Amino acid sequence: MKYSVLIVLSLAFIHCVGQDKSVIQPSLDIRITNPPMTIVIGGRLNLVYELHISNFSNGPLLIKKIEILNLENSVSILAFNEEEIIKRLYMPGGKSKANTIDSGDIGVVYIEVVIENLRLPLELFHRVTFQKPGQNVEQLLIDKVAITLVSQNSPLVLGAPLLGGPWAAVYEPSWERGHRRVFYTVDGQARIPGRFAVDFIKLDNDGRAAMGDKNMITNWYGYGQVVLAVANGIIFATRDDFAESTTLSDHPKYSPIQATGNYISIEIGKNQFVFYEHLKPGSIRVKPGQKVNKGDVIARLGFTGQTTGPHLHLHVADRDSPLGSEGIPFVFDSFTLLGHYPDFNDFEKVRWQAPGPGADSSINNECPGPNTVVSFK
Repeated sequence: MKYSVLIVLSLAFIHCVGQDKSVIQPSLDIRITNPPMTIVIGGRLNLVYELHISNFSNGPLLIKKIEILNLENSVSILAFNEEEIIKRLYMPGGKSKANTIDSGDIGVVYIEVVIENLRLPLELFHRVTFQKPGQNVEQLLIDKVAITLVSQNSPLVLGAPLLGGPWAAVYEPSWERGHRRVFYTVDGQARIPGRFAVDFIKLDNDGRAAMGDKNMITNWYGYGQVVLAVANGIIFATRDDFAESTTLSDHPKYSPIQATGNYISIEIGKNQFVFYEHLKPGSIRVKPGQKVNKGDVIARLGFTGQTTGPHLHLHVADRDSPLGSEGIPFVFDSFTLLGHYPDFNDFEKVRWQAPGPGADSSINNECPGPNTVVSFK
């Protein structure tokens, strides 16, 4: 299922713990600038969004706790303590990791909430506990942003982008520099184009990405593999002017604006563009304006742009701009789940962990989970 989202802004209610009455005073402002989105991963419905927290007080504020609650019964659905807040809080400008927001600054908290067991429609609200550094008095910000979810229509379902397998679906929302957390500012607006991006790396049955000398890109199992149209659509843009080094060690460092390498975008619906990045030079078979059908071969996997090895980067966004768009969720109509890597430090060192006994390996209408291994028909 897909959900439309209504964001309801309400007044900030600030309570000073330990005092007899509540007071209203300038402090934190919390907003959701991009509507929350839902996606099914690993059989669970996830709500994905970002809280933008601005400090309007005259000094730094320490974020102690963030709770997400069911508005109907005030039951806490998810709570972040200080340690978890530090992991999820992004401070623009590359400031040091902490759970403190300085006066006049803004912080972004990345949130993923599992909601599949909750009754729909659902209303959520946030409760933020904070204090001034060096003081014992905690303040509570209550019901600043309420989110109303209403069941609606079907999810964006894609076909296979690649053939066979094993393919590692590499991504993890908690990675500090992962696609989920990287903002790009284009045309005066900051966006997260890769919010739901997946990098596909082909492995052998032992979990290796390359045969023999890994430095040679032609030894990578995924290199040169065909790339498929995931839906009927119209080719909107292509880029095929990136050269390709023959080794990993000779690969140039590219700026963010060149991150895509050779790429294709396909318009598959209103405000729905599929991006395929890091394609092999000279392999793109399509041109802008050309109609394609689901399953058509459109290019081959390569090693161009901002990448550390041959792989296919795939994401869907709301505009035809690789960096100047908002990433939107998608699922695949079918794939076979072969296993996953519980610890990504083991990736390429050992074989993945197979699903447990009785687990269903035939998956429909889901997105592969973080660092899972899948195969396509």
